[in-house]
Amino acid sequence: MRNLHCYCQLKFNKRRFLPFDCAQGRNDKREISSILLFLHLYSTNMTVFSVTDFLTHINDVLARSWNAEELCVEGEVSDFKISQGQWVNFSLKDDKALVPIFMTVWNLRVPIQDGVKVKVYGLPRIYAKFGKFSLSAERVELVGEGALQKALLALKHKLEQEGLFDESRKRPLPALPSRIALIASRESAAYGDFVRILGERWGGMQIDLFHVKVQGAGSAEDITRAIKEANSHHKDYDVLVLTRGGGSLEDLMSFNDEQVARAVYASKIPTLVGIGHERDISLAELSADVRGSTPTDCARRLVPDKADLLRDLAYKTESMERFLSLRIKDHRTVLIEAMRAPGLWITRQKQDLQSKTSLIGANMRQLHTALLARYRSQIRLLASLDPKGVLARGYTMLSDARGRAIISTTALQVGAKITAILRDGETDLTVNQIRATNTTVKQQKLL
Repeated sequence: MRNLHCYCQLKFNKRRFLPFDCAQGRNDKREISSILLFLHLYSTNMTVFSVTDFLTHINDVLARSWNAEELCVEGEVSDFKISQGQWVNFSLKDDKALVPIFMTVWNLRVPIQDGVKVKVYGLPRIYAKFGKFSLSAERVELVGEGALQKALLALKHKLEQEGLFDESRKRPLPALPSRIALIASRESAAYGDFVRILGERWGGMQIDLFHVKVQGAGSAEDITRAIKEANSHHKDYDVLVLTRGGGSLEDLMSFNDEQVARAVYASKIPTLVGIGHERDISLAELSADVRGSTPTDCARRLVPDKADLLRDLAYKTESMERFLSLRIKDHRTVLIEAMRAPGLWITRQKQDLQSKTSLIGANMRQLHTALLARYRSQIRLLASLDPKGVLARGYTMLSDARGRAIISTTALQVGAKITAILRDGETDLTVNQIRATNTTVKQQKLL
């Protein structure tokens, strides 16, 4: 099919439309529809459209030309902002051009900011109310290792502040799980390694596989959906395991997705997550109850090695047999002696009992004497601190009209009414004169 160029020179808002290349030599049904539509619009028997109808036709042509997974635009983010907590707007630019981007906050699965390079998947459209052209984004991906690391650190800080990684809320794994919910790709080596090691170490457990994509478009949504599906039957499972093998940072980004991390955190089933190699630590692992450094390590953490357990059991059985054998031997010796001379054995037992009884009695008397001495010492200490004891020695306590103790002449005023407390009663006094000692004056100067 030859290149077909549809030219239109409509006067609209005092501007001219430029040529539109519709086909570019490909036999595509959507392009053919677009061509036919433009031919119809700009034929000699042209129909006059209202502005609304015209923009509706234009948006229909744009929608027919691509789908959201075919159209991808790469550029640098600028003027990023979120309106009303739900609408995301920013511009995507390069050295020579700029295109406005619009999307909902729920479709934005990665943290972005001005200056970050991204790929935007979506559809072009003209917003009829303002006549503004934009790209309605379905999905945004970060481009480059630096951008991914920067966004990952920002998201990690956010989730850490919310308490998703708090150690105090993490649960221990069951000792010997009988039924496991495994979220992995059935084609991955991680799945095979996990199942093999689990069988070698223990075996006999039921493993329910929730097959998911572990990288690429839609993988984060796939993983989140599987976690929620397993949790809808949380009473059936003892543990939920999420695992995959190693890869680049881009390959592992599904496990750094915010929704995946939140789904792991919210799981009603205890979670064990092992992603990539030992050096790779994803947000999903930080949100999990227990992290495994690799899929193989996850299997080792989940169950003990049956061979090791049998060896340990054999050692403990042997130790118990030796202990019981010695105890039986000792008791047999005592029993033989008692049977040979019962009277002598009984006499020895009585003597031993009397000796132990006397020792216990002596110890109790010694303890009683020590406690009594301590008690009397405490009583004497309390008596020495009793204000009544001081009054009995001829001293007097003074208090003001509010009942507060007067300990200095600075608290007195001439004519003030005070109370004197004596050993056997109280009397009211009136202050006629105040005489401060040199010691009192010095203390006032120091204060």
